[in-house]
Amino acid sequence: MTADGEWFITLEFFSGGDCDFHQMKTNAYRTRSVERVLAVLDAFIDAGPNLTLMQVCEATGLTPSTAYRLMANLVARGYLEPGREGNAYRLGLSAIRMAGVALGQLDVRVKAAPLMDELRNRTRETVHLAALDGRHIIYLEKLEGLHAIGLMSSRVGRTVPAHCTALGRVLLAFNPEATEEILKGPLEAPTARTVVDPKALRALLARVSDQGYALDLGEHEPEVRCVAAPIRNHAGAVIAAMSVSGPAQRIEPMLTEGLVTEVVNVARAISGVLGYLVGGRTREVVEIGTV
Repeated sequence: MTADGEWFITLEFFSGGDCDFHQMKTNAYRTRSVERVLAVLDAFIDAGPNLTLMQVCEATGLTPSTAYRLMANLVARGYLEPGREGNAYRLGLSAIRMAGVALGQLDVRVKAAPLMDELRNRTRETVHLAALDGRHIIYLEKLEGLHAIGLMSSRVGRTVPAHCTALGRVLLAFNPEATEEILKGPLEAPTARTVVDPKALRALLARVSDQGYALDLGEHEPEVRCVAAPIRNHAGAVIAAMSVSGPAQRIEPMLTEGLVTEVVNVARAISGVLGYLVGGRTREVVEIGTV
């Protein structure tokens, strides 16, 4: 066979007919050095945001010499930068720019923004948008409340356990496979109120699925209260959740004054913008529970 023939066959293998290159098994194409670099960056997501060389080694299993070499290259390219104090490092501007591009590509974030802004202005409380990321949720957007003092540690890009947040429970309630993985444990308890018994959590998620919203009454942060509702895409799949959060003394009275219904209505409106045909009427369920 000629060289030209061999080249033609190679091209056809990667782009032709029934073969989808992106669906092929990738084990043969994995590069150890690239995976190590990504492991270093992942450490700043899971254990960060400020880590020393030895903390990166502990999180990745890399030797100090290997980790230092990789981190030096990441610093040179702007993906890491020295911290302001001590010998710690943090994510650099290149990582931030890349995250900004990724966030800008999220259709749900862009289309939800105007309605979330209106909700924040009406309630004057913090509004979040989040998606499921394994056993955690990841914050896609946060609109700060209009009150002078805020209690929440949330920030865009941060991940927190799904089982103890209203956002997470909404996402789990409509994702049975993820729920089963979560229920295998272990379930950490950030506060004394966190539900960590698998049977009790399964029952709570069933209630969330039935009523269409979830509450967090101090189960992730002791003095914070939250109500969340699902956001669906054009096919009806729950792809994100939106919430209103704030201090207990402000949110708890609002739960009996229509806040739940308002959050559910706005989440449904966002789903409509995404192409989901909303059926039925919003249930004005305002009873304070532990979901």
